[in-house]
Amino acid sequence: MNKYGIIGLIIIIAIVIGGAAYYMSIQQTKTVVPTTTTTFTSTSPVASTTTTTSGLTPVEIEAIKYMAEEEKLALDVYSKLAEMYPNVPVFANIAKSETTHVKAVLNLAEKYGIPINLGAPGQFNNTHIQELYNQLIKEGSKGLEEALKVGALIEETDIKDLQEWIAKVQHEDIKQVFECLMMGSRNHLRAFVSTLEKMFNTTYTPQVISQQEYEQIINSPMETGANNICSSLGINLGTNVTVTPKGRSTK
Repeated sequence: MNKYGIIGLIIIIAIVIGGAAYYMSIQQTKTVVPTTTTTFTSTSPVASTTTTTSGLTPVEIEAIKYMAEEEKLALDVYSKLAEMYPNVPVFANIAKSETTHVKAVLNLAEKYGIPINLGAPGQFNNTHIQELYNQLIKEGSKGLEEALKVGALIEETDIKDLQEWIAKVQHEDIKQVFECLMMGSRNHLRAFVSTLEKMFNTTYTPQVISQQEYEQIINSPMETGANNICSSLGINLGTNVTVTPKGRSTK
């Protein structure tokens, strides 16, 4: 083999070795991107048109989860206050009503496959609601008059929160349940304010809703719901709440 043949052979071998080295370097630098599933967690009450596997928007799911705990807050607080003040039936009676409110929200969660695990009495997953519960129990333990004001404050808060959620949700069945819950809250507010007036001659001042809205509620009769829609959903509106303390007359 002449020198030119040898040189050509060397060039071919170099090309082969270089190509192999390049191929190996590419294989070593390839990155496998794992497939991940992102779970949406709403941190804002802004409505979204994105739907989830349940068919609800993320905000609708958030609304159901939040209202389940907020209704439980009312139930747990009233149950505790009923133990503190057993001779004042308004707490125990409204607690019974709140039991149906919690159940109505849980029914929505079950319908749409939303997992909700409510804690034991006085225990909440939402830190804001937990702090509110602790504060309300502390305030209500100061005396009966303060306890009745706590009840009125809870119902004001429910009314405002439900109004905001109703403006954001899209499904009519969720709106209907929330409308009934709000109707019940207005009736409960009337009951607490009436008890305050009868027992302590106290004029309640609204803390959450406007004075105008408060007066419209207080100066209107108990609501029963059109066509028994709320009762068909299993929601007790609290229209028959006894506010007169045991052993005392309303006259």
